[in-house]
Amino acid sequence: MLALAVIAFAVAAAALAGAAMASKGGGTLPAGFPYAAEIQATIRYDGTYTRDTTSTVACGTSSEGTTVTAPVRTHETVHFDRTLFFRHITVPVATPGELGRAAAKLGLEPTVTTPGQIRNDHSSMELEYTSTEGENEACRPTAPATCFWSLLPVPSSAMQAIVAHHNGVVPAFWTVSVLGANSTTGDCPVNNGPDQLSALLEDAGQLSPPALAEGFPNVTISHGLSSDFHRLKTQPRVRFEVNLDLPASGSSNCSTNLNPEQGTCTNGVTGRAEVELHRLFFYESKKPYRR
Repeated sequence: MLALAVIAFAVAAAALAGAAMASKGGGTLPAGFPYAAEIQATIRYDGTYTRDTTSTVACGTSSEGTTVTAPVRTHETVHFDRTLFFRHITVPVATPGELGRAAAKLGLEPTVTTPGQIRNDHSSMELEYTSTEGENEACRPTAPATCFWSLLPVPSSAMQAIVAHHNGVVPAFWTVSVLGANSTTGDCPVNNGPDQLSALLEDAGQLSPPALAEGFPNVTISHGLSSDFHRLKTQPRVRFEVNLDLPASGSSNCSTNLNPEQGTCTNGVTGRAEVELHRLFFYESKKPYRR
């Protein structure tokens, strides 16, 4: 991911340099120049966030008057396995270097013109946990128990936002979220589905480096200027994969709803996404513009 960000920065810098040269050199952008395209986008996302927690819980007092504790643990996962389909997205296919000063009139941000929909969804969430039974000297951990929820996208859930992530000068990449609105099905004696999902997503969002700002469950659909959208100028279809793996966070102090005592957490994200962009048609300049 860091390498992608470095590459995107270099590409963006080159595009800016090209824009400066074009504006200084003058020239004319001819009528009929393809500067944007209407596309369809399909994103197949298969990503999992995992959080493991270990802690101790007080469960009585010994005959000597000391606190008796027992170890408890949780293993939590949320898995998004779904396809997103966008029927219409308007994207730039010309770089600032190609447009020159005409970019002020023809430049545009990627825009979802028809809201995307979630399809082929097989998402789920799971909680494996132990608690304590007995008290005082008889206190001990229970055998592991498991709760399982299916995550179902709300039928009216629509994906409408493409987010630009800037390197301080120009967008380094654009992302979309695969989250949407979700309902949970499944019963659990120690936690409810919406609370569990909210807690896991909040922690997962803290894993990505701030410089990348691409966290679970978001996915890149174009890496910087002169990259994936620009490739659509010469290729009717563009396909690429995005590695979602993030290193485990290592041990950190935490407390959860199940383990209110201070405990130790480790968490991480694994998975990949397949992105396919299909060009439908170009938007072309209707008249000449000075570069």
